[in-house]
Amino acid sequence: MGDILIKNGFIATMDSERRIYPRGSVYISEGRIESVGKTVDVPRSPEFIINAEHKVVMPGFVNTHAHLQQYFRGVYELIGDFYGVNLPLEGYRRPEDMQYLGLASCAELVYGGSTTAVVIYTYPDGFAKAAEETGNRVVLGADVEEVDLEKLRSGVYEYIREKGEAAVRRAVNLYKDWHGKADGKITTIIAPKAADLVTVGTYLKCKELAEEFNLKMSTHLSQSWREVTQVKKLYGKTPTEHLKGLGVLNNRLMGAHCTYVTERELSLIREAGVSILHCRAVTNPLLRWLDQGIKVGFGTDDYHHDMLQLLREILWGAAARAKSEGGAEEMLASSRRTARPNFYELLELATRGGAEVLGLGEEIGSLEPGKKADVITVDLMNPFITPTRDPLTSIVLYGTPSDIDNVIVDGRILKLGGRLTSLDLEQALLKAQERVDEIIGRFFDDYPEQRKAWEEKVFHRK
Repeated sequence: MGDILIKNGFIATMDSERRIYPRGSVYISEGRIESVGKTVDVPRSPEFIINAEHKVVMPGFVNTHAHLQQYFRGVYELIGDFYGVNLPLEGYRRPEDMQYLGLASCAELVYGGSTTAVVIYTYPDGFAKAAEETGNRVVLGADVEEVDLEKLRSGVYEYIREKGEAAVRRAVNLYKDWHGKADGKITTIIAPKAADLVTVGTYLKCKELAEEFNLKMSTHLSQSWREVTQVKKLYGKTPTEHLKGLGVLNNRLMGAHCTYVTERELSLIREAGVSILHCRAVTNPLLRWLDQGIKVGFGTDDYHHDMLQLLREILWGAAARAKSEGGAEEMLASSRRTARPNFYELLELATRGGAEVLGLGEEIGSLEPGKKADVITVDLMNPFITPTRDPLTSIVLYGTPSDIDNVIVDGRILKLGGRLTSLDLEQALLKAQERVDEIIGRFFDDYPEQRKAWEEKVFHRK
C-alpha cells in the first residue's frame, strides 16, 4: 500500500471544526491520513500523486442503510408494492445469488462514492467475498425475519420458528466468518428486520448476540402502518414501546425510517440513545430529530445507491414537509436564507454524521490526521457544476456519481480517473443482468398477474 499525495484541491475536511482549505493537500501513508492542510509535509516520494486542481476533496460517503435489491430495478418503480411485490421478491433470493450480483453491487457503492456502507441482506456471505475482492468498507448484517412472505401478501402473519432460527444462525456465522476480515474493512452488525416480522424470542436472541459480540443492532422501526397495526395487535404497544419493553431500545440500536413514530416514541428514542437511519421517506421530521439531539445517518435503502441523489430527495422532502406543517417551519423554509438543512449540513450528515451513528467516528467520516484514508474527489470541470461560487452547494444540487472521479478506501485507490480499478465493471454488470433476468423470470412465472401489470406499463418489452 503506497503513499498517496492529493494536491491542489478544494479540501472539505468535514471535521467537527468545519475546516475547509480552498487550495490544499492530503498526504496518505499506510492506509491512514498523515497530514491535511493548506500545505503538507511530504516525507517520502509518494507512489501516487493525484492532482486535484478543480476538484473537491472530501471524505467518502457513509451509507448507513442499504439492501442489495438492485434486481428490483425496472420492476418495482413500475408496479411496486411493499407487501405485494417487494417482500415476495425477497423470497426468490438464493444463497448463490451474490456469485452473480456481488461485484456489481460493490461497483455501485464505490462508483457513487460510498466508501463505507451498511449492507443488510438475507445471504450476505457471498457479498462479503465480493467486498473482500474489491476493497469496499462494509458493515454487514444478515437479515433476520421469520414470516411466511407469500401469506404476508394477503396481510396474514404466519411466523415460522425454523426460518427465524436459520436466520439467527446465518447472523452468527457471518460474525464468526467475516467480522474484522479484509484488514478490518469488513465488520458486522445484528439485524432483526422489524417488530412485526420478528418474534419476541428472536429479538431477545439478537439482543443477546449483540451484547456478546459487542455489535450494533439495526432494525426497521415504524416503517409501515401495517407494522404498527400488527405490533399493537400482538402486544398492545407501538413498535418503539415494544422494543423498549424487550430491552432492545438502547444506544446499540439504529432504527431505520421511523416514519410512523409518535412524539412520545420519539422521546423514548432520544432518552435511550437510539440513532435514526433516514432513507427515502423524505418527508419524515429530520429537523425535529436533529434539534432533539438524536444522531441521524443517511441510507439509500433498497435498489438505487446514489448518495447525491438521496441528498437532493432529503432536501426536497424537508421543504415539502415544512409547507405541509405550516407555521414557523413553513416560514423558515420559504426563504433560502433560513431554510434547513443547508447544503453543508447535508454533506456533513452523509459523512461524519453517518460514521458517528455507526460508532466509527474516531476512524472515518472526516479528513483528519490518524483517520482511515477513505477519500473521494469530485471533478468540478462539468458545465452543470462550474462556474459556481460555492462548489459544495453545486455538488449537492447538481453532482452525479460520474463526477466522483477518484475513490480511495483504506489508502487503496478503487476508482481512478473515473474508472474502477479492482474489478472488470463490464463483466460484473453483464453477469448481474443475466442473474436478474432469471430471478424476475421466476417471479413472473409464479405471479402471472404481476407480469401482466408490468407488461401494461412497458409495452415495448412484451
